[in-house]
Amino acid sequence: MSYSSYGWRLRRKKMSITLGKQITNQILSTEQIKQVNEYALRMMEEIGCRVQSEEALGILSRAGCDVSNPDKIKMPRKLVMEALETAPDKIEVFNRDGELAMELKDGSCNYGTGSDCPTTIDLDTGERRSCLKDDVSRLAKFSDALPNIDFVMSFGIANDSPRGGNFVHQYDAMIKNTTKPIIVTGHGRNDMNTMIEMAAASVGGVDKLKSKPPLILYTEPLAPLLHTEMGVDKGLVCCEYDVPFIYISSPMLGASAPVTLEGILVQTVAESLAGLVIFQKKKEGSKFIFGGDATVMDMRTNIFRYGAPELNVLNQALADMAHYYKLPFFCIAGASDSKVLDAQAGFESAMSIYMATKNGCNIIHDCGYLEYGSTSSFESILFADEIISSVEYLLRPLDFNDGTVAFDVVEKVMDGSNFLWEKHTVENFRKTLWFPRFLSVNRYSTWEDEGKKDLSVILNEEAKKIFNNHKPVALPEKTIKEIDRLVAYHHPDVE
Repeated sequence: MSYSSYGWRLRRKKMSITLGKQITNQILSTEQIKQVNEYALRMMEEIGCRVQSEEALGILSRAGCDVSNPDKIKMPRKLVMEALETAPDKIEVFNRDGELAMELKDGSCNYGTGSDCPTTIDLDTGERRSCLKDDVSRLAKFSDALPNIDFVMSFGIANDSPRGGNFVHQYDAMIKNTTKPIIVTGHGRNDMNTMIEMAAASVGGVDKLKSKPPLILYTEPLAPLLHTEMGVDKGLVCCEYDVPFIYISSPMLGASAPVTLEGILVQTVAESLAGLVIFQKKKEGSKFIFGGDATVMDMRTNIFRYGAPELNVLNQALADMAHYYKLPFFCIAGASDSKVLDAQAGFESAMSIYMATKNGCNIIHDCGYLEYGSTSSFESILFADEIISSVEYLLRPLDFNDGTVAFDVVEKVMDGSNFLWEKHTVENFRKTLWFPRFLSVNRYSTWEDEGKKDLSVILNEEAKKIFNNHKPVALPEKTIKEIDRLVAYHHPDVE
C-alpha cells in the first residue's frame, strides 16, 4: 500500500500549523496558572537550587545572584521575567537539506521517536535483544520513510560503541540515514561540540548550521532542583551556535518530587525556569524549549511509568504553563508500559497522542516506546504513525462553504440522482475521508480469505516492506568521510 494513496494525509503538513490554536485543551484555570507561576517563583527565590556548572555560576553571579554557596543558589523573580522577555516564542528547525521542517510555535504539533532504549525488538525474528548501533541506523532509516514522523531521536542505545561514545555514535547512525531533524543528547561539552561539527559538515558549514539548524539538543536538570555540569554545559554550547535545545526536568511523583500532582508540577516548572535564566543570561534569544517529563514512580515496581494517566494530566498542566510563558513546549506521548504491541500499548499510545495534540504540544516525543521507555520496535513506531494520522484527522478544523455544504448536490439527489454518481463525491471523498493503512475495515469473509491476520502481523509485514524499499537520501562521500573522521577522533566526556 502506497503512502501517497489517499489525499487527506498529503495535506497534513499544511494543516498541522493551524491545529493548536483551535484545539488547545486547558486543564488549569487562569487563577491556577497564576498560582503555579507564583509557587514556582517562590521555590526559586526561597528554596533555591544547586548549580554544579562553573560557567553557569559565573553567569548567575554577573546577573546579580549570590553564588557563594552553589548548593543554595536563589534566583530573584526579576531574572525570570527578564529571561521570559528575551526567550523566543517561535523556533524554526530545518532538515538536512536546509528546508523548513518544524515550526515550534503556538498552533504547531510535531511528532517523533524517543531515544536511548537499551533493548529493541528485532524486525525479522521478533526477539527482544540488546540494541546496537546498526539498530539505531535501521530505525532512523525506517522513521525517515514515515509520513507523520517529523523528527528522529535514536530510539536505541548503541551498546556496541566505544565506552562513553554512544551518543556521538548514535548521532552518526542517524545523520547518515535520515534527512529529518534529529534530537540528540550527550554526556557533556565534548559530545555536543563534536555533534555540532558533524551537523555543520552535513549542511555545509557552521554559518549554515547557525542559520538553519537541523538538530536539537535534549538535556535536563536532575530532580530535585539540581543543575548538573553535564546537563547545563551542553545547553551553553548550543547557545554559542544558535542550536535549539530542550531543558526539562524528569521528576517522579513520590520519588524525586512531591507525591502530589500540584507539588511535582510546581517543581518541574521551577527546574525548567531556572535553566531558562541561566541560558538567557548566557545569550539573550537562546533557542530554549520548555517542558517536562513528569510522571509517577509505580510504588510497587519503582518503574517510571510512560503510560500513566498522571503523565497525561501533567502534560496538560505543563502545556498550560508553556502557553502562559509563550515558550515552545516539549512533552511525552505515544509510549506504553506494555512489553509488547498489544491492546494496552494501543490504548496508552493513542490516549497520550490525542491528549498531547489537543494540548498543542510543539514537540511530541517518545512515540513508539514500549516497556516504559526500555524497548523500541519498528511495529510500534509504525502504529504510532497511524495513530498520529487518525488523531490529526479527528482534530482537523471544519470549513463551511458552498463547496463543502453542497446545496446543489443535495438538490440533484432529491430530484432523482445518487450521491455515489455525483462528480462532487468523486472529487472530494479522498480529501474528506480518513483511510486507515493498517487497521482492518474489511468484511469478515475478506479478512478470513486474507489469512485472519491480526494487527501485529500486519504491522510486521508492512514494516518489512517499508524498510526494505525505502532508500534515504545519502550524504556526499566527502561529507561522510569528514563525519567519520570526527567520530573517530572524538574524545568522550566520560571514560
